[in-house]
Amino acid sequence: MNVTIIGAGRTGRGMLGEQFFLEGGYHLTFADCDSALVEGLRSQGFYTVEKIDFIAGTRSVTHVDGFDVVDTVRERDAYIGALAASDYVATAVFPSSFDRVAQDLADMARLRRLLGRTSSVAVLLGGNYVGLRGYFEAAVSKQLEGDDLAEFERNVVLLTTKANRKITFPDEYLDDRYALTGDDKPLLLVDDRLPSWDGQPVPSFFQLGDAETAMAEKIWSDNLVHCSLGFMASCAGYDVVNQAVEDDRIRTLAYYAWLEGRRALEAEYGLPVPDDAATQEMFDKFASPFFKDKIARIVRQPQRKLGRNDRFIGPALLCLHHGITPYFITRAAAYGFCYVDGHEPESIELSQMIAREGISQTVASVCGLDASEEADRTVLDLIVGAVKEITCADGERFRPSTHAAERGTE
Repeated sequence: MNVTIIGAGRTGRGMLGEQFFLEGGYHLTFADCDSALVEGLRSQGFYTVEKIDFIAGTRSVTHVDGFDVVDTVRERDAYIGALAASDYVATAVFPSSFDRVAQDLADMARLRRLLGRTSSVAVLLGGNYVGLRGYFEAAVSKQLEGDDLAEFERNVVLLTTKANRKITFPDEYLDDRYALTGDDKPLLLVDDRLPSWDGQPVPSFFQLGDAETAMAEKIWSDNLVHCSLGFMASCAGYDVVNQAVEDDRIRTLAYYAWLEGRRALEAEYGLPVPDDAATQEMFDKFASPFFKDKIARIVRQPQRKLGRNDRFIGPALLCLHHGITPYFITRAAAYGFCYVDGHEPESIELSQMIAREGISQTVASVCGLDASEEADRTVLDLIVGAVKEITCADGERFRPSTHAAERGTE
């Protein structure tokens, strides 16, 4: 069977590609818009994935080869052709690329109809976004009509997936420029709506279930605590998440932010708050000496992570919906507005926005908050207040000239 993976980055190669390769019986094609990555993977012809048990420290290495690579821009016809010939399509992209991928899937549906393809294609949707399937259903459908739309609705099955493997780049690449390292989670949660192919079993690494709810749990719980540690650690000058977990104050604040999110998830979805043993294991993995996750990786693209549907604002608004005050979630988010990295474009832009527009307008814009809405205003006020307290604690004092942009907005 044919599998095309859109996005040849950490998750695309380090989870999806590696697992389909180990499964056997699948021809892999990686598709990416990064021409240098495409040419490099094509020329090298292989890559390796090191998997680590963060508790025991045991390791295994997979050597992945025999795949094709296609450039989604320069080789677009070949790319859409690969999609149309696929039994599985998997996406591993950031939300900023969702609309472009939706266009690709619409073009795939058109070509499938022209080629007379009548079999189903399962599109495994990946990305940190609550409501993935609904977003793509709407984004693809609006680009199609008539027989093309019928083809999409009849034979293209959109499935939310949850890839929860922590993957990064090794400190040393040795003879493999495209090596990856991460934990050893073996399963991919997939919506229990999978089409069947005669004589073809479901891949053994698929765990069928409610991936839509699990995605909310991943972003508004797992990613919430991870990024809370990262934002606070960056302001403290730490290099790796292990240092953040060893800092009693940071660990405690991140725990309380996580707990607020967990209480909201329990109220909304019936997901129970993990017991003490499971909570301790989560923090033990962050502190693992076998995987030192770099703070610069955790906090990269801060504006995306501070967005309305992402790991802070999403659970904060859910908390308010259920009568829970998101005090610690908004405090953790505030550290994201205090994070400064001269090598990270979004951090530079964030600092410039604050200097130009003031903190209230910046928080409202970045977080997608409407001050005329009560819940949005509450989240906005909590974040802005926390930012001012944090910066004051770091030595900033009131100076009318530097705070003029705030007048009339609070």
